Amino acid sequence: MDSVLVLRWLEGFIPPVAFLAFLWVLLEPKCSRRSAHWVLGGFLTAEVALQGVIYALSDSPELVFTLLPLTFYLPVIIASHLLSRYPFLPTAVGWLFALLCQELLLTGRKLLTMLGTQLRGPVWPWVVCGLLFLAAVGSVVAVLRFFREPFRTSAGELSAGWATLLFLPMMLLALYSYLLADTSNVVVLFLLFLTALAAVLVTARLISSLTAQRQARDSRLQMEALRQDYALLQKKLELGRRYRHDIRHHVLALSALLQQGKGDAALDYVSRWQGELTQIEQRSWCRSAVVNAVISAYQAQAEAAGCVLEAEVSLPEEFPFEETDLCVALANALENAVHACQAMPEGEPRHIKLELTLTGRRRLTIHTENPCPAPMEFDSAGFPVTQSREGHGQGLRSIAAVAEKYHGMFRCGWADGVFDLCVVLLDATPEARPARRAPAACAGVLLGIFLLNCMPALAQALETVPVLGRVIQVVDLRSYTRFWGGSGVSVAEPVLDGSSQAVDQVEAKKEEFISQMREVFIHHATRKYQGHISEDIDYEVMRDDERLFILRFDATINIGGSVDYHQHIVLDKQTEQVLELSDLFLEDVNYVFPISREIKAQMAERMNAGEGNYFLPGGIWAEDECFQSIDPEGQDFYINEDGQLVIAFGEYEVAPGFMGSPEFTIPTDLLDGLLAQPSVLG
Repeated sequence: MDSVLVLRWLEGFIPPVAFLAFLWVLLEPKCSRRSAHWVLGGFLTAEVALQGVIYALSDSPELVFTLLPLTFYLPVIIASHLLSRYPFLPTAVGWLFALLCQELLLTGRKLLTMLGTQLRGPVWPWVVCGLLFLAAVGSVVAVLRFFREPFRTSAGELSAGWATLLFLPMMLLALYSYLLADTSNVVVLFLLFLTALAAVLVTARLISSLTAQRQARDSRLQMEALRQDYALLQKKLELGRRYRHDIRHHVLALSALLQQGKGDAALDYVSRWQGELTQIEQRSWCRSAVVNAVISAYQAQAEAAGCVLEAEVSLPEEFPFEETDLCVALANALENAVHACQAMPEGEPRHIKLELTLTGRRRLTIHTENPCPAPMEFDSAGFPVTQSREGHGQGLRSIAAVAEKYHGMFRCGWADGVFDLCVVLLDATPEARPARRAPAACAGVLLGIFLLNCMPALAQALETVPVLGRVIQVVDLRSYTRFWGGSGVSVAEPVLDGSSQAVDQVEAKKEEFISQMREVFIHHATRKYQGHISEDIDYEVMRDDERLFILRFDATINIGGSVDYHQHIVLDKQTEQVLELSDLFLEDVNYVFPISREIKAQMAERMNAGEGNYFLPGGIWAEDECFQSIDPEGQDFYINEDGQLVIAFGEYEVAPGFMGSPEFTIPTDLLDGLLAQPSVLG
């Protein structure tokens, strides 16, 4: 293939690839990021094959590029609507904006080509191609840096305003389709370029204004709650002044009743008087004036609807979350609960339960329950499926946005006629999470390909969080991803709570493993595979009883094929110590030899039974590849439910890759006389 044809292919495919990159940056898939990668990879593979077939049949690159609207853009647009987690209109605005950015690149390319016709040198076409590539990369980075966040925030929370945004890019794209291919006037091309640039900036500004409108609405909601609370306080103060003025009349009436010997009547009078006095009491749930104002305002609304609001609040005066965000989440939750009570049939019990707690100054939980007789269905994002109407459902989306901002959780549920909402906010300040920031910054400096992208795929996490006991427990699941193009890291790790000694030791082991996996990722990405690599880290609670707490971490590196890594953390709850293999045995005993001999025997037995292959002497493996003995310092192990020691190896460590990660259970009687007492085995 000559250089001219290569140049033609490069120039032809940079704009459509940039269009796909714009969509990838803007839209958020309803499936997991890993699944989205597989879909994208399959789509690109199919597209390359399709374009190859078209070129083979026609031997004409021009035909390939001419058919791209049908063979590439249309499938991408249809797939974006099928896979996007956003409604139809925001998704349409997303791909129209991406097309507008692509038209800006095409106009710039044609303008550079026409300006360079006077040069007529062999280098200029390559300069144009290089500038086009740099412009595409720069524009994708700009959209990622400045436009993605407001677009995703608005698309996930707002339903109004999107139809208006469709008009500008649609009209401009129609204009470009009519003018760009035919015009050869440099002035017209320059004006088209400026028009496209202005349209991109105006559209971005309009999207940002939608986010500003949401923030203004949230502020109005907070001010309205404060106004209602102030009005209620003024009313109570006025009642207090009136009762103080009339107190002498009450005293005279009581004196008269007592002088007449009417004690029962006097008691009844006092009881009625006390009931009136309760109207002037100002209820306080916590030290936060904003929270008190919100709860007081919606308590008044609940009482007006004949509903009882039961609130349990444990919140200090200062907390590591913005008061505006807390007000938005709390007010929307209570407002939805009050509206649900108002919709209840007359005579049905109406009761709202609110729990608001801050645990360890890091984890804030908002939980509400209200009656809901009709069963409810939920969509893939965890929102109730209801009849669509203007403004309906925006409260829950605002709550979900607050939870996503603080890397927390949002979950709705329905059971036995009760609708419950649970929101968890996690403090993400640098002081509260230093261990995460340092490795992330290091990875960003070394690779330059990571960007923080918090996934809200935790809608059901609260239903499956395991409670692990008195000494240590998992209180939350924290998940995060860092991706750029086809490379990235996805990590799911537990947030631990309990005894500080136990938690600190498990946290240290956890961070050690995650750091090791980051180093492996960086090694492959920068040295072997030019950055085209992904890594997934997850965990599992393997054992939790009165004696042991065992966490298993799994990491998978995808580098064309995949390589698995594992690490077990074994905590003795009685001593609150993370155990190493040597801790199971008496000092100065040789436990390595009998365990290694047993493993070799089990390997040979499995091989004789045709159950695989292992790196044992006497086969095809080199001597330095063969298994000799376990590692006395860092051998991975755990203790199963039967109290037996299990020695675990990583992939390719003692066997070929198709054998996976072998494990060997060591009979306890083989270790008699070697074990420390009391022993966690047996």
